[in-house]
Formats: sequence, structure tokens, C-alpha cells
Amino acid sequence: MNGLKAHLLLAVSVLVGSAVPFVPTGEMVSGAAAYAAHSELNVVLIFLITWICSVLGDTLMLLEARWGRRRLQAWLARHRFGTRVTAAQDALTRNAFNAVVTGRLIPGGRTPVIVALGLSRFPVRKFLLFDTVACALWAGIYATLGSIGGRIANHPVWAMVVAIAFAVSVGLLVTQLHRLWSWNQDRRTARSASQPLPTPVGEEGPDPDPERSGAHPVERS
Repeated sequence: MNGLKAHLLLAVSVLVGSAVPFVPTGEMVSGAAAYAAHSELNVVLIFLITWICSVLGDTLMLLEARWGRRRLQAWLARHRFGTRVTAAQDALTRNAFNAVVTGRLIPGGRTPVIVALGLSRFPVRKFLLFDTVACALWAGIYATLGSIGGRIANHPVWAMVVAIAFAVSVGLLVTQLHRLWSWNQDRRTARSASQPLPTPVGEEGPDPDPERSGAHPVERS
């Protein structure tokens, strides 16, 4: 397969994989970048193709969620995946940009975030802005991992194996770091909620010591 056909195949694969839920495309990008070290493929062109096609695929998924909103809501109500979408909606209310970027980088986190955005009718232009940054980071990470794997191994097959192993390891690491960060955030929220609110100045209530407050005690008859 020549370089043009290989780049076109990668573009179609990333585009379709990004438009379909739960299709892993990061390993595909890393494998292609590793293979580029032993073929006519270009790593920079792989990065650009991956970046553009992933943004287009994510946008297609967003539009799919918006167009099929009623059926999708009914389906989510009957399946456990609905809880993940609800959690993604909560994350979007706190910081939409952070949710989009994190969802792109964490394996399996992209679909719940995009579905939640589609159900909430998130502005497409704003999503394109956020997703462009997220996909650039994602494409850069996996293309770099593939390039490193291609330089380590001498044979193209072993280079792809090393690159995919790197991609899977980084995905697991990012997942664990995100879980640790979420646990820390929940712990801080619970700690702040358990602390009593400070009493406003001037609203301390009556002083139980009448002599200190200046009030005269009631004489007993």
C-alpha cells in the first residue's frame, strides 16, 4: 500500500471511529505513527489527519445525539450507560471545557460527554472550539507515542506492537489519575459541606451571662 492510500485509510478510519461510540482510535493512530518510521507515511501528516478527522467525527456524534434526542433519552433510561451520561452532565455544569478535554483523553470517556452535550443542546460552535483543542492534544500524544515506538523497534510489526502497548499504558495511567483527582475533589467537597457555617457578625444571639452583657438579672421574689 502506497503512502496516499495509507493516509486516506487512516483518515476514514479515524473519522468513522470518532463518529461511532466506544471505538478505540488512539491505538490506531499510534500504530500508524510507528509504521511511519519504516514506510512512506509521514508522522506530521498523520497528526494533522488524525486531528481534523477526530474533530469531524466528534461533531457528527454530537449531531447524532441532538437529532435522536427523544429515542436516546428513552434508551438511556433503560440502560446503565445512562448513569455515565448523568455524571458527564454534572461535570459539564462545573467546567465544560475541562469535561470535553478530559473525555477525549480518557479511554471510554468521550462518548458519555458528547452524548450529554447533545442531549443538552450545547452550542455546536462552542463545542468545535473546545473539541479542537482536545483533539489536538489527543492526536499529538498518540502520534508521539507511536513515533517513539517506531524508533525503538527495528521491524515495523514490532514497532506497532510497542507503540500500541505505549498507548494502552498511557490510557490506563490517565484513567487512574483522573479517578484520583475526582476522589480528591469529592473529598474536598464533602469536607467543606461538613464544616459549620460561620455566624454573621452582630447575630451571635443573646449572651447567656447577664453580668457580662450588662443586663440585670430578674430578682426572685
